[in-house]
Order: sequence, then structure tokens, then C-alpha cells
Amino acid sequence: MVCVGSGVLAQERCNAVEAEQYRKNKYKFLPDNLQFEQWMSKKIMERRSKLIPYGTNEVGDPDKIAVVVHVIHNGEPYGEGINITDEQIYSQIEVLNEDYQRKNADTIHTQPEFLDLASKLNIEFVLARQTIDGNPTTGIIRQKGTKDSYNISISDRELLSNISHWDPNVYLNIWVTDLRSPYIGLAQFPDYNYPGLDTETDKDNEATDGMVIDYQAFGSVIKVPGLDLNSSYNLGRTSTHEIAHFLGLKHVWGDQTGTSGCSVDDFVSDTPMSSKDYSGSCTPTDHLTCGSNDMFENFLYYTNDACMNIFTAGQVERMQVILENAPRRTSLLNSIGTEYSDNEYVDLAINSIKSPGKVICTREALPIIEVKNNGTVPIKEFSLKYVLNGAEQSYEYNGDTIQSGELVDLELNQITLSSGMNKMEIELENVIGDINGVNNKINHVFSMDDQTDFIPLREQFESADLDLTNWITINEDEDIGWEIESAPMESQGNTAAYINLYNYESRQQQDWLISPMLDFSQVRQASISFKTSYAKNLQFSDQLQVLASKNCGVDFNDILNTYSSDDLSVENLEDFWEPSGSADWKSFSLDLQEYAGEEQVRLAFLVTNDFGGNLYLDDIEFFATSEDMVVKTDPNDFVIFPNPTVSRLAKLAFNTGERQEITVYIYDSLGKLVVLSSFPNTLNQIYDFDLTGLRAGVYIVKALGDQFSSSKKLVLQE
Repeated sequence: MVCVGSGVLAQERCNAVEAEQYRKNKYKFLPDNLQFEQWMSKKIMERRSKLIPYGTNEVGDPDKIAVVVHVIHNGEPYGEGINITDEQIYSQIEVLNEDYQRKNADTIHTQPEFLDLASKLNIEFVLARQTIDGNPTTGIIRQKGTKDSYNISISDRELLSNISHWDPNVYLNIWVTDLRSPYIGLAQFPDYNYPGLDTETDKDNEATDGMVIDYQAFGSVIKVPGLDLNSSYNLGRTSTHEIAHFLGLKHVWGDQTGTSGCSVDDFVSDTPMSSKDYSGSCTPTDHLTCGSNDMFENFLYYTNDACMNIFTAGQVERMQVILENAPRRTSLLNSIGTEYSDNEYVDLAINSIKSPGKVICTREALPIIEVKNNGTVPIKEFSLKYVLNGAEQSYEYNGDTIQSGELVDLELNQITLSSGMNKMEIELENVIGDINGVNNKINHVFSMDDQTDFIPLREQFESADLDLTNWITINEDEDIGWEIESAPMESQGNTAAYINLYNYESRQQQDWLISPMLDFSQVRQASISFKTSYAKNLQFSDQLQVLASKNCGVDFNDILNTYSSDDLSVENLEDFWEPSGSADWKSFSLDLQEYAGEEQVRLAFLVTNDFGGNLYLDDIEFFATSEDMVVKTDPNDFVIFPNPTVSRLAKLAFNTGERQEITVYIYDSLGKLVVLSSFPNTLNQIYDFDLTGLRAGVYIVKALGDQFSSSKKLVLQE
């Protein structure tokens, strides 16, 4: 039902009892929970007594449910903020079908003792294909709302329904909007055929039937990398969870916490009793309650999206009963909305830009645009206009006929790019009869940059301007972006990369800070560390993602980590944030082992603003060692370990001010030089020394470079 936090503005999965109680307080004709469960128990027994179950197919082609997604935005352009893209919506439908049909890739993470209980519901969610009047539709409706954000009250849900609503006997209505924090999503529990429902005169109960979800918890970053989603709920599982409520499931722990929770059931026999509403971690330390192991990976817990992967056979049976018997549920199966209209319609869309990518390393590029025929009419003729940095070109399609559902790559004319940021605007033209003009346009901001470097590498942003570094900034809205600003740390004169999220003009804009192309080919291990300074405004939720590319930045499909406002924050503050010293900074590190041996690696720091606090980023350091093997020393110094050593195997870890050749001299107690080694491009590496053959005693280790000089004692023991 409704996702609400138990603490101040915390975001958790749901509060089903609260939302359902709102409904029952208003609609007195609704039965209580006991009546519902008595009806459910009777229907389950009837179903089991039949030799051949009726209703939903358990084998063969799945039954279909037509979905209408109502995007209720605040007037943003398509693809910005609440007015999410079609691709984000498609990704959510794909997740629903995988999860309910148990085709989700993460089934491998189901606890072994529960594998035999896993089951699937043989249904398929499809975006509505025709209206109730038989006209073609995409199943996506976009309307400007009347409020900036909405809560879970009946009045707000009725307001959303008044803005946009389709017959709930034929379509599953999903409203995607800005749900007021801490709410994430809600769905209405099913009614059933109890006496009086067929004579119900108050149809408001029908008007709110469906699901409401926050736009930052709808869709999957795996299906569409780079989506601006809540880091805990970014795989589409909030919708999986809520639609399960829509189909009659309760939370596994029975909607009660504490020790008494073991006496409260979800009325499903094969979900173990549980007293906890697990949230967050995929591996809770305390997952044994009520005398058994809890099924914390069930879709009906509160755990993060990455943790969820299973419905049980008992849960599926309960949903089957609802789909076979409940009003406004059984009528959804294979309704007219799931069928294509007899009326032919045209809908040609720009599906994606395949080239150029986010960063391109050559001045010449061949734009490749992917178009899709979303309509039922084959398309033969159309044109395309594209504008690169103000210069317009045209393209006439003369290829094969594009059939319904077909994807086609269009190779446009080769273009010459300017160094730095480039902007391309693309629009389909002369598509006669196209019913959906929203998906005919797309804008693409990208950078041409051929600067290279290698690791180890340190960036402390000591230049006066980012343009004087070899780091790339991509400012998609050409408004506030990354710059260099004073940022006290150990030194009051310290400077850092900085972005002013506090004064940003537009919400949910993305700004990129991208490394030069880095050569990892000479290392077997790699990692990165960096520092941030940020204060959280409790009303807003900025986000920082670290992304990686192996192809010079053509794409950044690898999401290394997503940091929320809570992850970044050193304190809560509603005013303009500025660090004052080292206590105002946090340190983070990530392993980059996957990229060892690659030649064209880029890392990107991607910020999505929500009018929160200013973000400072500094001391980005790439290591040629794994994350767990990094040894940090004082500036312009080195350490020896282990020291003393018995094995005669010693390591030297360096921290030089800049990359330089370091020569290491090891002298015995008589001043005799016994080891001499040189290491080019030393910055933060660890070097191994095999001192086998040297006698026990005290040795002097000197390390010298152009701007480095330090000495240490080394003790070799018997």
C-alpha cells in the first residue's frame, strides 16, 4: 500500500494498514479484514477442490493486464523531472513481467531453503493498446497537475484521479508523480464479491483504484542506466511490491512489529512467521525471528530493491484467487485494453542516440539514431532534422519499410565536432498521421575530448579553473555546473571541485565531471578514493553517482555506486553550505579491479540536483592496488612494513607530491649499499622488496626523487 518512513522524512517501503484505513474510514460499506480473509480462505479451498483450476492460466501464454501510466507532472519538458521518459516507463513494465513470471536474473540470490517455494504468476503487463472507445493509444498519458506534490490521503488520490483516470474495470491505473516525502508509493487493496458491492452507488472507491508511485522509484537503472532514481529503490521493485497489494497480498510479517508480531500472520502458509519489517540491507544480521529463518528477500518485505527476488507458491495462489474472483481484478484479464485497435495508427519514435556517446575521443563522428515504429502502420517515408551547435542538417529516409515494433538504426551524415561540450537536437519530421509527437524529439549534450593520462593519478583541483585541468564538465541544461571554489580542509586555502545545488534554477538537472581517458593497461589491480563535503537539507534529496566507462566515455553503463544525501551529509543545514575544516569532509573509496588491463577508462561523477546543499569534491586519487590494500602515508613520505621483518620480504608505500621517478637505496650498518632500485612515475604505489640473503641487523632505506627525499630504518630479524 503506502510507503512511508517511521522516522523524520525517512523513506521505507510501505504502511499498508494506514492507507487501507483511510479508505475504510470514508467508505463504510467496505468489509473488515476478518471478513476478507474468511472469503479468501473459502475461495482457496474451492480452487483446490477443482480437478482443473479455472481462471488464470498456470501454463501456456500468460493472461494480459492493460496498464495506463498517468504521468502527473508540474509542467516540466518531456524527459525532465517528474515528466519522465517513455524509456523509464518501458523499463518498469519490463521489471514487472520479469518479477511476476520469475524471469528476474537475481533469483540466484534466493536463500537455498526457500528455492522450492518460489513460484510465478503467469500474467503479462502491457501498456494499454486501445482506449475504451477502440482508438489506438500508447498507454502513456501526460497531464500537468494542480499541486507541486501529493500525499497518500483520499482527497489527494481523488485529485489525481480527477486529473487523469481510465476505467479501472478495464485498465490498471498507475499514477506517477511527486509523492510528498516520506511517501514512495501506494496501491489499493482489492474488494470482493460480498453482498452490497454490486449496488454500490459511491463510485469514488473505483476512482482511486490502482497504484500511485513517486517518479524517483519508478523504473530500473539496470534497464536504463543513468535514471534519476532513489538509490535504495532504483530497480523497479516498489511497483512489484505495490501491485502485489493490489492483488491481495499482505506484508510477510503480518503488518505488526515487535515481539507480538509472531502472533500476526500474512495468511500465507509457506511464508515463515516473522516479527520484523526488514528494510535496507540485503543481508540483515538478525534474520531469525519466531523460531525460523525469515524470508527477507520476499517482494513483500521492505528491503532495498536489490534484495527482493521471490514470490512463494502460497502468495501466487492468493493472487490467482483475486484475479479469478475480485471485482475490478478479474475483468482486467485480457480486457479490450490489451488488444490492438482495429483502427490503424502511426507512431514513429526516436528510441535512442547510439552515437556519439557522452564523450567522444575523435573530432569526426557518425551520428547513429535508433528509431522505433510504435504504431501498427508500416512506415516508409519520413525525414529527420538535426542541429549540431546551431548548424542545421536534414536527412531523408530511403530504406526498407519499418514494420510495427521494428527498431532501425539510421546513420546520418558525418559531423565534425568542436573540442569541449557539443549539443545536438534531433527531430523527426513528415511522419504523416503520427499520434504521439512527444517521442519525436531528443536532445543530446556530449563532449569531444582526446586528453589522456594513466594511473596512479591524483587530482586536487588546485587550478584556478576546471578548463585548466584535463577533467571534462558536461552541463546539460547550460545553467549552473561544476567549477573550482575555495573549500577549507586541512588548509584554509584548499580548493575543490564544487557545484552550487542550493541555488540551482531547475530541479533534477544532471551535471557531469568526467576524468580524462585513463590507461589501466599496466596494472593488475586498481581502486579510487575521494572526499566530499555536503550538508543535507531535510526537504530535498540530491544524489551523486560514480559511473565508469571502458570505451573512452561512449557510454557509462557501469554504475559503481550511488550516494544519497544521507550518505554524503556531515550535518543537516537549510542554509548555503561551506566547509570550514577537515571535520566537514567525508572519505569514500571504490574498487576498480574490473578495469585493470583496460586502455580507455573514464570515471564520471554525476550529480542530480534537488535544491539541496552545495557539494564539494576533492582529493580524487587512483591507486594501482586494490581498495583493501591501499596504504596511505603522510604527504611526501613513505612507510616500510612489516618492520621489523623476519621473512626478508618488505613493502614500501609512497605518497609523493606528484608523479616522479624515485630511486631507493638500502645501506647496511657499515654504510655499504646493498640494494639499488628505481621506480618511474611514483605517486602512491606500494613496491615489494625481496631482501633474501641479507643478514639480520639494522638497515637505512633512502628514497630520493626530484622533489622527494626521505629516510627510514629497516630492521631484519632472525
